[in-house]
Amino acid sequence: MTKIYFVCGFIGSGKTTYSKELADKHGAFRFSIDEWMIPLYGEHMEREVFDSRLATLQELFKDSALQLFSLGVPVIFDFGFWRRADRDAFTDWASKVGVDSEVHYLDVSFETCKQRAFDRNSDLSGKSYEMTPEMLALFWSWFEIPASNENVVWVHRDTQPRL
Repeated sequence: MTKIYFVCGFIGSGKTTYSKELADKHGAFRFSIDEWMIPLYGEHMEREVFDSRLATLQELFKDSALQLFSLGVPVIFDFGFWRRADRDAFTDWASKVGVDSEVHYLDVSFETCKQRAFDRNSDLSGKSYEMTPEMLALFWSWFEIPASNENVVWVHRDTQPRL
């Protein structure tokens, strides 16, 4: 049966690197929000605008995923899934369309994420957002680490270097 993987983690946790590894391992098609959002809409924007554009892309990705499922192709959503409500909504959607799903949470400390985000600032390549200390602190306040009662695959990546 075709499966969808939802990759959850904070900025700098290694979601895209991990998603690429999963895609290689499972022959999956990968959708990465940042890789679409930045070329289509540019860098930073007001939160309401970002949320609206994010919702549009997510719906388009869901429609595309349905086509891929019909071809037997696994799918990876590299979206971050910062809130439990988002994780629940997407796993519910997968269940409704008859696809097995897994949420993979990249368990990486805030300090490691912060350092990786700052390191990445020097080479964004149009696929990542530049991060300031203030932005990271604000975004961390929005991030909800999965609870122990969530059905999540915990992936510990603090000690592994980024590729």
